Amino acid sequence: MSARAALRVALVTLLLLLIQTTVILSIRVDGMHPDILWLLPITAALLAGPEAGAIVGFWSGIAFDLVLPTPFGLSALVGCLLGFSVGVATAAVDRRAVWLRPLSAVVGSVAADMLFAVLGAIFGQQQMVQIDFFSLALVVAVSSLILVLPVNRLMRWALVAEGTRRSLVSASSSEGGLW
Repeated sequence: MSARAALRVALVTLLLLLIQTTVILSIRVDGMHPDILWLLPITAALLAGPEAGAIVGFWSGIAFDLVLPTPFGLSALVGCLLGFSVGVATAAVDRRAVWLRPLSAVVGSVAADMLFAVLGAIFGQQQMVQIDFFSLALVVAVSSLILVLPVNRLMRWALVAEGTRRSLVSASSSEGGLW
């Protein structure tokens, strides 16, 4: 990952963290709220593979850990595992399939929240497993389904290498003229 891509991923992470801590936390359904930061490692893994998914998951998890009252590093661990798992699980699938992003977002986000709760309980946060898992899964699944495409666009902007972008001017000038 280039320095420019890392900076862009950091900006996208900061934007989603800001949205998560201001807007999303106020959206509650049956006491549960969506977790949109899980979409970062999921979309990174779909766009750039398991290693990029793990890296983005780790760093976005560290950012999330800074604002959560849970054991520090828990979100980073779950994000890293999530990004890598999604990248490996979807490696053999055609990345252009219409169903891939929504399905990966729903399954990955729900699995990440469940893993987060179970690991939190293992690390001494017993209140994390004293919730209605069905309501949590439903809220997270619906919100991930709705928000995966905008987050995917942001992550695509962040991860696309400068050399792979096509400019109308450079494409037309290499063909011998503007027209």
